[in-house]
Amino acid sequence: MPILMSSENPTGAKLEEHLRALIGEMEAKCAKIADDPRNVAKDVHRNNRDIIARLEQCVTLQEHSQRILAALAPDQGPTGTPRIGKGSPGFNG
Repeated sequence: MPILMSSENPTGAKLEEHLRALIGEMEAKCAKIADDPRNVAKDVHRNNRDIIARLEQCVTLQEHSQRILAALAPDQGPTGTPRIGKGSPGFNG
């Protein structure tokens, strides 16, 4: 089942929205185990923090892609003309 917004799923959410939601959920998980002094809790907490950092990097990459696309043309939404790829002006693939 698609979750990202696209022409096939216009009611889906943007990638960066999903990533931020995941980050929020991971932060909540971290908060629940942050005070547990056991080694297993510390390991899981450290892993969760690493996952959060990687998700934040993904948000940064997606925001960069959005800036590049915005410089190319205005966003017409999921059912509009694509800016790049199949169906975009100037693409001959």
